[in-house]
Amino acid sequence: MLPRTRIMSWCLLLTFFYQQVEVDEPHSSNSPLPAVDASITEDSESQIHLIRQRRNVNQQTEYNIDIEISISRNGLSTLLMDLANFSYPIILPFANGTINITNITPTTSCQLVNNETQCTCIGEFIWNSTFCRKYQPCNLNTPATQACDCIRGYPTEGVFCDDSPITTTPAQSTAPTTRAKPTTTRAKPTTTTPPMTTPIKKEIKKIGLRIPNQTFTAELKDSSSELYQSLTNDLTVRLNEAYRKEIPDAMVTVLGYTNGSVIVALQLTSDSDLDDIESYQEAVRTTLSGTYDIQFLPDDRIPCSDPVYGTTSFNTTATIACMGSEGDMRRQCGFNGTYGNELNFCLIPEISNLRELTKSPDEVAANFSSLLQELSDVSDNENITEPGNVQAVIEILTTFSNATVPVDEADLAHFLQTVNAVISDESVATWTILSNTTVDANPSSQLLQSVEMFTSRLNLTNGTIGIKQNNLQLVATKITRDENRPDINETFESFNITGYNNLSANIIIPGNEFETAEDNVVVIIAYPTWIDILRNDTHFEGIFEINSLVMTVTLNRKKTFTMNMTFSPRNMELDYDTATCAFWDFAGRGAWNDSGCTSSQEGGNIACTCEHLTSFSILMSPLSPLSKDNEVLDILTEIGIAISIASLLITIIIEAIVWKHVTKNKTSHTRHVAILNIAINLLIADIWFIVASHVSPETEACVAATFFIHFFYLALFFWMFTLGLLLIFRLVFIFHDFSKSTLMGISFSVGYLCPLIISVITIGATHPTDEYIRKDACWLGWRDKYPILAFVIPALAIIASNVVVLIVVIFKLLRRTIGDRPRGHSEEQETIKQIVRSIVVLTPILGLTWGFGIPTFQEHSPDAFHYIFTILNAFQGFFIFLFGTCLDSKVREALLKQFSLSRLSSRSRTVQTSSTGRFRSKTGIAFPGRKKNYNITGQVASGSKDKSLSYSTLH
Repeated sequence: MLPRTRIMSWCLLLTFFYQQVEVDEPHSSNSPLPAVDASITEDSESQIHLIRQRRNVNQQTEYNIDIEISISRNGLSTLLMDLANFSYPIILPFANGTINITNITPTTSCQLVNNETQCTCIGEFIWNSTFCRKYQPCNLNTPATQACDCIRGYPTEGVFCDDSPITTTPAQSTAPTTRAKPTTTRAKPTTTTPPMTTPIKKEIKKIGLRIPNQTFTAELKDSSSELYQSLTNDLTVRLNEAYRKEIPDAMVTVLGYTNGSVIVALQLTSDSDLDDIESYQEAVRTTLSGTYDIQFLPDDRIPCSDPVYGTTSFNTTATIACMGSEGDMRRQCGFNGTYGNELNFCLIPEISNLRELTKSPDEVAANFSSLLQELSDVSDNENITEPGNVQAVIEILTTFSNATVPVDEADLAHFLQTVNAVISDESVATWTILSNTTVDANPSSQLLQSVEMFTSRLNLTNGTIGIKQNNLQLVATKITRDENRPDINETFESFNITGYNNLSANIIIPGNEFETAEDNVVVIIAYPTWIDILRNDTHFEGIFEINSLVMTVTLNRKKTFTMNMTFSPRNMELDYDTATCAFWDFAGRGAWNDSGCTSSQEGGNIACTCEHLTSFSILMSPLSPLSKDNEVLDILTEIGIAISIASLLITIIIEAIVWKHVTKNKTSHTRHVAILNIAINLLIADIWFIVASHVSPETEACVAATFFIHFFYLALFFWMFTLGLLLIFRLVFIFHDFSKSTLMGISFSVGYLCPLIISVITIGATHPTDEYIRKDACWLGWRDKYPILAFVIPALAIIASNVVVLIVVIFKLLRRTIGDRPRGHSEEQETIKQIVRSIVVLTPILGLTWGFGIPTFQEHSPDAFHYIFTILNAFQGFFIFLFGTCLDSKVREALLKQFSLSRLSSRSRTVQTSSTGRFRSKTGIAFPGRKKNYNITGQVASGSKDKSLSYSTLH
């Protein structure tokens, strides 16, 4: 007679498969088994936990079944012996075929040991590291991060010891092939026949959907609840039906639920390619529309599901309690339904106890030194670099720093020993985790502030002490009132840490900076690893990286004084021109601030002078491809501005010389007034540009320079706008006219009043809040209230309007006048030449060269745009002199007359003034010379070669 356990196992298998045939609906791997009669499991004291179904190419169905059996220890031994004596495969009659059981393998044995449940793996099976961390290994010497063969607790997830991947070989049979395993057993198949075919690899797709008309409750987190099971069964049937209309062998598994109405995590399995699964969503939605109104979630927003951490929405952190200790383990749900790395926020017992003790201020005050020593011993003997321990240590050290107890040398040594342990290079990744997971505070800033507060209470008995740890170096000096107060000159170097061993720093504090009334204790600490622990956030503009030692300087009394520091950069590839000496500002979450500090280069090092105490470092920007060319661009700018200033001075002098000769009519007068004001404004703006480059930022002189640069560049653009309006007026509205006084009133109002209003409003609105200028240059700021827009918007608007003017000029050149005969080929070529000439002449004078600056606003813009923009605008004064003065025939003629060279003037004369006061442009358009004179001369014959419309037509 077979033992009861063997009969029970077979009865369970036969019952299950008979019900499978009846419902014709095989169950998926992670679903409960509602088809199994509850009385079966109750009578046999067993549970079926897991069923895995696979099909081979012969349409055979293969199952893995996990079965849990409650049995006595003696019965367990008998069961194991019987299983070892079985001859496989075991063939059982079943309906119209047979069931082949290829192997039955025990996996896990759970029993009481010393009043606690211990679950031990059998044979080659093993617990994965996740379960070992959660439930703790039975062997306390086993690291919690490794797999183990025994855990202290019963796994409530319904998952047991794992084995290596299984290779399946189907047996020849006309019925399903079954492998049974108690849940203290696992059915690990053995090959009983030669392989017939290679099993088809299953495609698995995670899916997330929302059911808006369902309300999420806590029951949907409990897989044993009636609501969970009924909803899961209904969804499984309906979703399988819907997907199988599109994918015949599709199998849908409900993994779990989370909130957000009700969000369902699914897993779709098929032999078919599931890359195009989104194309079936509408069909599935239509099939379910009568019962469920579902919404599919994007692939990167689907929930995560895990046997240990459960089901969690995207971007949400799931936690499980630590087994046997305080704290929790955490995983964040990331993209595509995948959990991130497991984060260990469990506390070792020693740290947990110290945190509880230090919550009482009275306990800290009474046992200050002993608690510090105990914390130091723990940090020296235990690994405390996991996120939970580091976070708890920060809280403990903050408590010590807030205490009012005086600090002696031993207390300081114990305190720094703990700090040294939590800022090691091994803990850098931990600090990144803490920075990303802590919302309301900055842990690294909190620790740095604790160090400053603690060391400022140091009661030093001797003259100087030094402490050297792997991750910090300290020098504390006591300066008494009776001494001559020598200078403090300390150098920090020789850090034996890979990646930080090239760092060094020097600090000099003049002795006359110290007060004579009381003793002074100066504490200086240098840290190499803070480079990668503190954040790169700044209160000034730009993208920066910490690139030197972080050095903390504290004094035992409130006083500010000047000190000089020199830092060696870690990364020599960063941009030295952006090197900024900054201190850590603890306001808010903390950020770097450069107020009160100046920096300069000393060879390969950076020198700093600061007027206050706290923690300092050097910040530098990455060297972009453009910054490598900055030296060339700077040289081009300097040469261009120098030539422009000289050219503009010559332009102004020439305009003064020929003024009477070239301003005989109001059109020519208005044009030369505009040219003269353009030259004057550009000249003054360039001079202020040079002044600003030699003024320190954040000074009143810098504010003044910024205001005048802003005003005169705006005036330059508005005079260019005035010139464009004059040109368009004379070309389009040829039958209208204004008096000279009206033209002058409009021109000066637009040219100076508009930029003045914009400049004054800008400085008035942004300067009181320190947002007017940039932190690193004398120019308009571009953050917060965006004062830079007060220049960019008017400039771009004027450039756009002058582009329209240029287009109108081109169309005027292309348009044939009524009565003109068709142009020949040579005349068309001449017209094209005149168009090109007009574009070249008008582009710099109308400010269109500034349009090349638009592409430079984009990040990683091509270097060519930077060079073109620099050359065209640095040399703009030269171009105005060339095209606005030298190529103006009237100006050349007036100069020749002025210098008594009239015999040559006839060669350059191109325009004849009529007796009626009218004059003719090179295009034949006659502009009125007197008020109310609207006559137009006849067109020049089409064969004439003098048909240009250059900027000099407005005489």
